[in-house]
Amino acid sequence: MPPLRDQGLPRRYEDTFVVLAATAVLLGAAPESAQEQVLGTAGSAPSIEAVAMPCANGHRALRVRRANAKRTATMSEPYGQLTCDVAKASEPGWDWSGGKESSAWDLRLRAVDLKGGPKALLITQRLNFEYVHQQHALFLTDAAGITRAWEGVESSGPATSSVDVQGGRILFSHTVDLGDGDLADTWALSELGWDAARKKVTERPAEAWAIILGTETSVIQARAAEARMEAECNGATLLTVDTNEFPRLPQGRWVVASFLTSRKAADTALERLRACAPGASLKRVQ
Repeated sequence: MPPLRDQGLPRRYEDTFVVLAATAVLLGAAPESAQEQVLGTAGSAPSIEAVAMPCANGHRALRVRRANAKRTATMSEPYGQLTCDVAKASEPGWDWSGGKESSAWDLRLRAVDLKGGPKALLITQRLNFEYVHQQHALFLTDAAGITRAWEGVESSGPATSSVDVQGGRILFSHTVDLGDGDLADTWALSELGWDAARKKVTERPAEAWAIILGTETSVIQARAAEARMEAECNGATLLTVDTNEFPRLPQGRWVVASFLTSRKAADTALERLRACAPGASLKRVQ
């Protein structure tokens, strides 16, 4: 290509061209964080999209939307905010991650089918507070766009939760494991379903199983038994719970137990735990 001077451009136009070209090279394309990023989808024609919005003031808002529908949705606070450095997660079980230390977060997105109902997008976000906590939310389409149809919330303190999808069943488990002291731990399992008549997501107690390793008349005695059995069973994670929380167990007692969401998993765990606790038994608790 002949030099600009040979093309007969006046000096002032030549200088302007050079400045603009240099600016374009220095700036390059807009940074990825300045653009929205689709993180996951569910359904089709049109699909439900989870989107990380462009970075603003050091954060990217998480929005769930459907095509050009006006109404979008997100997680309830303090969830639904991402740092600008959205990246593919390296930890198994998670899709996206970002932030560092107290600002660290992880995100998992799953397309799920509500039995007899619509396709939904299930989002789990984990945040690193004093305790690591996570929240789950289920998003559906409606006439106006997107609605947050359900949320699974962890209580404060040493609480954990999970949402498992098992052959069309969506199960939400919530655990508070205090570890010691004179207060009992808690464990609960619920199942999400679709109410076709009311066109809404419902939540009800789900069938659950417990391996009972010991029964005591006080929470202090149960805590002592729990500590002993966890040591004898190579660090197995056990809970001390009040039997009054489970109508199928004898009332007015405290048991040391391991809780499972399916009979198959419970049978496998029972076989393993009987090696260190021969008296362990399997009970349906819900």
